[in-house]
Amino acid sequence: MSDARLSTDALRQSVVEQLMRLVGLPDDETAAREADETLLALDARLGEEATLPTGSIAA
Repeated sequence: MSDARLSTDALRQSVVEQLMRLVGLPDDETAAREADETLLALDARLGEEATLPTGSIAA
């Protein structure tokens, strides 16, 4: 997944979708890895946005 092309809201939605997938596939290591990568991408994005001056955040 290339998170650079996704908006923050799209990343949030992707995290929800990945976690819902894990509920259905709890033993799937690939699904778990993909969910982890997506969650880490969202965490990094939110960290970057937190350091921007107010009004500079681009969704």
